Amino acid sequence: MKIKQILISLIFLFSVSQVLAQSFEFTQSGFSEGAVVTLSFSGTDNNADTQITSFDGEITAFSMSFSGNSIVPAFTLGLADLQGLVYDNNGGPLGDGLLLGIEGVAADDTNFNYTAGPGPFDECGIGIDCAVVSDGTNNDFSQELLVRGSTAIPVPTLSQWALLCMILLLYGLSLRQTRRTGNQF
Repeated sequence: MKIKQILISLIFLFSVSQVLAQSFEFTQSGFSEGAVVTLSFSGTDNNADTQITSFDGEITAFSMSFSGNSIVPAFTLGLADLQGLVYDNNGGPLGDGLLLGIEGVAADDTNFNYTAGPGPFDECGIGIDCAVVSDGTNNDFSQELLVRGSTAIPVPTLSQWALLCMILLLYGLSLRQTRRTGNQF
C-alpha cells in the first residue's frame, strides 16, 4: 500500500475516534435514608489526555438529581449549574482518580449544592466523606464514589457528522486522485 494512503488512513481513523462524544451515567448511594444521586453527562476527550473535563470545554451536557430525604429535599441541577467536572475515561467510578486533573464534580444553583470526589471535596472513600448535598442550611454526606450505571455510548453531534463527512470526502478524493494519476508516492 502506498505511504500517502497509509498516512491518510491513520489520520482518518484517529479523527473518527476524536469526533465521537460519549455519554456517561453514574449513581451514588450512601446518603441518609437511602437517598441517591444520579448523574449523567456527555463529553469528548478533545485533547486526548485520557480525561474528560469541563475545564477544557469537553463537557457538552450535564444533569444531576438528588432523590431527597428528611435532611435535604429532592433537587436537580443542569449544565448551567456545573462548576466543574473531571472524569478519568477509564471505565471506573468517578472520584477515584488522583492524577492530572483530580476527579470530581461540583454543581450548585441559588438553592442547592452538590460536591463529590477528591477534586473539589479533598479526600474521600471508605470512612471519609466523599460527597455532600446541601440546601444551603442542611447537609447530607456520603462516603461512596459515583459508580457507572451504564456503558458509554459514542454519540456524534451534527457538527461532528459534518466533520466526519468532510474527512471521508477528502479521503475518497485522495484515493481517486492517486488511482487516476498512478502516483506511487
